[in-house]
Amino acid sequence: MKRNSFFLELIKSGPFIFFIILATVIILGVAIAKHREKVIEMKEDVLYIQPRPGQ
Repeated sequence: MKRNSFFLELIKSGPFIFFIILATVIILGVAIAKHREKVIEMKEDVLYIQPRPGQ
């Protein structure tokens, strides 16, 4: 078996395709989760100043 044909068969195999899809979903999930954390952090950085009593 030639080396090139081994890699082609590996890429075509079902478990390898499943692994690639699973890895892509995990990476997208992590990227979305990190993006949401940044948005929440930016919202938490807003300061609230209480109005003075009597005004």
